[in-house]
Amino acid sequence: MRFVTAWRHGSPDVLCVEERPVPEPEPGGVVVEVKAAGLNLMDTYVRRGMHAGPWVGDPPLSFGVDGAGVVAAAGEGAIAKPGDRVAWVGVAGSYADTVAVPNDVLVPVPEGVSFEAAAGGLMQGMTAQYLTYVGVPVPEGAAVVVHSAGSGVGRMVTQLAARRGGRVIATVSRAHKAAAARQAGAWQVLVRDETGDLGAAIRELAGGSGADIAFDGTGKTLFDVSVSVLRVGGIFVTYGYAGGEIPPISLLHQPHGVHLVRIRPNGPEQTAAQWRERAGQVMGWIKDGSLDVLIDRTYPLEDAASAHRDLESQDTVGKLLLIP
Repeated sequence: MRFVTAWRHGSPDVLCVEERPVPEPEPGGVVVEVKAAGLNLMDTYVRRGMHAGPWVGDPPLSFGVDGAGVVAAAGEGAIAKPGDRVAWVGVAGSYADTVAVPNDVLVPVPEGVSFEAAAGGLMQGMTAQYLTYVGVPVPEGAAVVVHSAGSGVGRMVTQLAARRGGRVIATVSRAHKAAAARQAGAWQVLVRDETGDLGAAIRELAGGSGADIAFDGTGKTLFDVSVSVLRVGGIFVTYGYAGGEIPPISLLHQPHGVHLVRIRPNGPEQTAAQWRERAGQVMGWIKDGSLDVLIDRTYPLEDAASAHRDLESQDTVGKLLLIP
């Protein structure tokens, strides 16, 4: 089998494709022929040696945690059988043409949902669902700021916040991403490169005393802006660090009455049954079209380095996939 690895941390050029034996199915799991593997910013953190959760280790490195494909072999007690269409989240080494997946992160892919949509939508859809439905449920009529709303999780947060009745004030890094944010349901879209005072522009749109919620996956880049636009009692939600980790802060210097919340998208307090229920709900939304999965570009495994460069360029819109 072929898989993407790196023998040292560094630029995208450290990525290479190697061969290793096809894994045998473990009890309570399956071996899957990968049809599409997702690319995520956390993969670039792994490559650079930054903290990115339990998947970080010493080289040689493995990349990718989500994907979709067809079951090739099943172990004793597996919940899927050969030929079944499945997707998964949280399996290190998903940049490969074959991967072993345990039952507890295996999700059926219904007929009518493409492998690309399943791989592109499940993990980011579940993150957006957890943020907007569980972590900080969006009230109807709330003024909701969503940064990076034309790409990845931000676009899905925009869709689900709007679905719950929020008025989404979206920001995007470049003008060509604005259409994707509008199509996702944003009420207003601000292009950061073209907005002199982003905080003032958001406050004007939010009206009244400020925004109710700010969902921010940029980390350091927009932290100050996000907290400055919130009303008293408003909630700042951080779920990612695309622009670097938020430096240590002094609560003394934060705006009066603003709540600061860090949310882990995997919802560690939830049971396996709750996770599976959420996964099924997201897959159902993908099937009926109420959650739109935008695939920007696809690449063969051998072009993983190009995919990382594109992902880090901030030029992409939606999800990038590797197609083994």
